[in-house]
Amino acid sequence: MHKEGTRTMTSLILRRAAIFGTPVALGTLAAIHPMMPEHNLGIWNLIHTLQIPLVALLGISVVLMLRGIEGGVATAARLAILPWVAFFAAFDGVAGLATGALAGFAHDHPGTAETVDSAVASFGDSLVLAAGLPLGATIFSMVVFSCAAICMRRAGISIFAVGALAVGGVVWTFVHPLIGAPAMLVFLSGAFVVEMSSRPAAVVTRPVAAEPAR
Repeated sequence: MHKEGTRTMTSLILRRAAIFGTPVALGTLAAIHPMMPEHNLGIWNLIHTLQIPLVALLGISVVLMLRGIEGGVATAARLAILPWVAFFAAFDGVAGLATGALAGFAHDHPGTAETVDSAVASFGDSLVLAAGLPLGATIFSMVVFSCAAICMRRAGISIFAVGALAVGGVVWTFVHPLIGAPAMLVFLSGAFVVEMSSRPAAVVTRPVAAEPAR
């Protein structure tokens, strides 16, 4: 019994570390996010390196908050997490890490600055990079967070809490360098209410057909 209780407590700690710690970490990174890599190249590269595993953890936190909730909408939220993380990581890796690498090269080789600037500007000429990846990340984030919010609302969670989750998650995905910190604060407030709410062990969110009259 003692070992079982210890495992349960450890599981709870890890669970809440993911649900609460991830938005705190992402919000902190957003708060110190330079607008351009040359403003602080070290911080720029650190942020775009850490955001890749952290966005995956944010997806895991959504899965954890959907515990015990079944149905088509819940399944859609879970299935959309992988493409959301993939699109965001691909975009952030190129737009963040590749830009940072080029900025570092220009800093070390001053004579190449004009050429490097042209190379960075050419990223905007790529339809995939300029539109496909950010659009894909935004669309899938809307599926993840809106479907999760609908499920949690049907499970009895406050509309304000699920709204905070949806708005915070989508806004962070779309404009994290600008208002990512308040977006994650909003997400965290919703996650806190969801995690502390009492719910049945299993909730089926799809409608149940009425039995025919006899």
